[in-house]
Amino acid sequence: MQPVAPPVETDGLLVPIALELAPIRSLLIIDLADDPTYRTLEPQVLHDPAGDLVVLLTYRHDGHIELYAPSGRTIDSEGYDGLGQGLEIHHAPFELARFDVAVDGLKLDVALTAANGRRFDLRLHEHLTGPRDRFPALAPVGSTFVAPEFFPFLWLPGLSFVPERGTEVDIRVDGQARSIQRLPLPLGGRRCLMARYDPDVLVCQLNPASHRRPRRVPRRASPAPHTDGIELVQSGDGHGIAAVRVDRGGHSCAVLLDPPLPDLEALPNGAQRSGSIVLQADGGTELRARYALERTEERVDLVVDGFTPWRTRTRRPLLAVLFRLPVFRAWPPTYRWDATLDLTGTAPEPFTSRWSRRPAR
Repeated sequence: MQPVAPPVETDGLLVPIALELAPIRSLLIIDLADDPTYRTLEPQVLHDPAGDLVVLLTYRHDGHIELYAPSGRTIDSEGYDGLGQGLEIHHAPFELARFDVAVDGLKLDVALTAANGRRFDLRLHEHLTGPRDRFPALAPVGSTFVAPEFFPFLWLPGLSFVPERGTEVDIRVDGQARSIQRLPLPLGGRRCLMARYDPDVLVCQLNPASHRRPRRVPRRASPAPHTDGIELVQSGDGHGIAAVRVDRGGHSCAVLLDPPLPDLEALPNGAQRSGSIVLQADGGTELRARYALERTEERVDLVVDGFTPWRTRTRRPLLAVLFRLPVFRAWPPTYRWDATLDLTGTAPEPFTSRWSRRPAR
């Protein structure tokens, strides 16, 4: 069979690497010590054109997830697809829905009764007398996805643990008082609860599973203008993708490719290319992976695999031990992305992509 001769120049550059931001702006993660149904409660603040809203995400011991949202508000569940053993969405009137972070700490009040009969009353008020103890972290949310629809990169630039002393805590599930697990060692000289929060998170989704054709952008040798908070950096000759970045609220997430991902339509038949990927937050914390691609006539197969465990440097003994736990390190290497692109554009599904997970080693 004669090789297919692709055009030397096309009317734009296909971009198969996608980076999207989830609407989560703030979150609080509460690990319960004594509830028979729920192991974790997670109030979140979501950005919405109709106004930010508070929702409650709950993790059950059986692996199922429940999302409680205010009545009359539409929730985009795509950011939760593949989480746990299955997602249930319940709407309910929220009697209280407060998530504020002031100078003296977090003020949380959530109260609701859902149609499924569940009742939640959460009150957590910090009364800090000194500076808030904050540190950056990559949340291990990727370990909770059973059938992921994207690679989750949840960046917490200013995570704080709630101190036990000086904090009003009243957590009730179905009217029953529940307690919060405690950190085993002091943090910053304080005894803390396993309740941690960040009012300004960045939740990046790498390559959401899709059947849509990748977007096409004009060729340029300089960074493209921001579009919906997304910046595309092309290689110097305009024939490759060197980086994709998203920014919000002074924080950023980026995918760096070395060498740049080549122009897929300009590759000769039978060509194979590979390189490294760095998934980076705020120019520092990062995960590394590999990409590979092969063109066969009018088809291109792409793979992203070989993610390395997340590593961070910290001088705090407790955090150094905590971040070495398997839940923080073992999940990235289990992820793999496979995609197929039909360059003719005539196939029923010109672009298909999917994420899969292998057992952690």
